Amino acid sequence: MVSIENFGISFNETRILENISFDVKPGEIVTLLGSSGCGKTTILRSIAGLQKKHEGYICIGNECVSSKEIYKKDREVGYIFQDYALFPHLNVEENIAFALYKLPKKQKEIRVNELLEQFNIQEHKNKQIHQLSGGQQQRVAIARAMANNPKILLLDEPFSNLDAMLRYKTKIWLKDLIKQMNLSAILVTHDKKEALSISDKIGIVNDKKLVQFDNAKHMFENPNSLYVANFLCEINQLPNTYIKDLGLNIEENKVAIIKIEDCKVSKNSSECKVKILDISFCGEYYELVLDFIDYKSKTILVKVSSIDNLNISDEVFMHIDKNNIKIIDK
Repeated sequence: MVSIENFGISFNETRILENISFDVKPGEIVTLLGSSGCGKTTILRSIAGLQKKHEGYICIGNECVSSKEIYKKDREVGYIFQDYALFPHLNVEENIAFALYKLPKKQKEIRVNELLEQFNIQEHKNKQIHQLSGGQQQRVAIARAMANNPKILLLDEPFSNLDAMLRYKTKIWLKDLIKQMNLSAILVTHDKKEALSISDKIGIVNDKKLVQFDNAKHMFENPNSLYVANFLCEINQLPNTYIKDLGLNIEENKVAIIKIEDCKVSKNSSECKVKILDISFCGEYYELVLDFIDYKSKTILVKVSSIDNLNISDEVFMHIDKNNIKIIDK
């Protein structure tokens, strides 16, 4: 339903993105992840037609809607902004109706009532936006985005203004909605757990490019670089000299990583001695900051359920199954 091919964009002399290509099928949720300012929202704005000048092609269905030669304003796209972009001087009903300005009055009333019922906000239709909770405001924003029956839904940090429990419930509700209506959805978020739990596919943007685009589970288990691994997983980077002592081959342009949960510590002797630099209580677990004694490296983290007989400055042993180590690009 959505196809991005060789997309690139610059602002003045600053290159923002280049050679971005990916597809989103009907009923599929794709999440874009990357550091702040990497261009994720610029991709959404370009698909929506809010950003006109760019390189490459944006196609919706079988039609190219945007390139250097083509720009079509009317697109079957719904856009949900991070701050919802609702009009404070209009009530709920009027905010939704605003998206239906092309419809005759009677048809507009029918469609607004359908949306109020669909999104369970009928009782709030005469309220001003400031009278609504964050979750209710979000439902109004989604209802307005869905008013014209779009085929594509663009979501820019849609859950960032919600508390943890409401975020969880809304995420499930929105995911079901997208699947039921067979929409193509593109989500921008900074929350890796959110991305993994809602996405069919994930694209990681770094240094102007899409560095990995893959099925969410496969990417989590097989990151192609240290940048991707750090974005999706809680990992430790292990010293190359330690990896060689384990009998594993590693090239200079590679790094060895292991998931934090695969690192264990105890006072039982092993080949890897570490020193405890810090202990933090994190609720369900304790987090230990460790330093290798025999290898130069960055500090590493280990999670333990109990700290019985463990103290800061203690020398203990780390236990790692080398089958859990992945060697990837820097």
